[in-house]
Amino acid sequence: MFVSTTLGLEVPVLSSLPRRNNSPLAKCGCKKNALDLYGDHTSTCTAHSGATKAHDWMVGVLGPLFRTAGHAVRTQHGVTASAGQRRGDVELRSYLQDASGRRSLLFDLSMTHDRFGSSSHVQQNGLQSHPQDLDAPLRLAAQRKINSYRQQYADNQNISFLSAIVSTSKRMHGEFLRLLFLQAHRETEAHFTAAGMSSQRNHSDSFRFKRAAFYQSLKSKVGLAAAKAAALRINLDVDGCGIVAAPVHAPSRAPLLLPLLLSHNLPLPRVH
Repeated sequence: MFVSTTLGLEVPVLSSLPRRNNSPLAKCGCKKNALDLYGDHTSTCTAHSGATKAHDWMVGVLGPLFRTAGHAVRTQHGVTASAGQRRGDVELRSYLQDASGRRSLLFDLSMTHDRFGSSSHVQQNGLQSHPQDLDAPLRLAAQRKINSYRQQYADNQNISFLSAIVSTSKRMHGEFLRLLFLQAHRETEAHFTAAGMSSQRNHSDSFRFKRAAFYQSLKSKVGLAAAKAAALRINLDVDGCGIVAAPVHAPSRAPLLLPLLLSHNLPLPRVH
């Protein structure tokens, strides 16, 4: 299902559901939108347990990635609250330094979708929301996070805020990529220091090659985590789905959906 939603193809298990005039007859557990044939709504709906579970799982994966250079990392409930008592997802203690001293860096994770999902117009599903600007969904999601958090954290002079945005197709926002590069640079410095080659830091091709390797490794780990989170997010609330067609003419196949979901060896969300 993850591959189908990424490529904009019909998901076979959803295509097998009863439909009328090429429109699906099954509604999502949110009771607002029908289950489109491309799985786009299930990738964006926040009413079912899959959205929260996928987000929390990925936050749990990201935290340890930033401990490799010796920094203290807090996640979720351990994160410092903003002036408005909101909390980001990951806090890197004393990660930055400027003329005024050390500052913590805090980021909040969000997963966006490249295609129409939470739309009441089924004919839009499967289409890219911004075909002329593939980075637009990332920028818009980043701006929403900035509007919600940055000013509230600005009152705390020891914390800087950053939005960490990934898409269900594994694209990453530029700010998040810069953070991964900075982390790769620090991992490389730590590697050269541990190997007794601190004098070569920042001044050799071997340093740049090692940094590129660390950077690629970080991007791969985050990309894999995003792919698993996207698959985990696609959780159908089977108990909440209502098949509109009469059982005599179109028996419900909803009980067959859950076993066919791709879990990527992750535990499935509990269905409420």
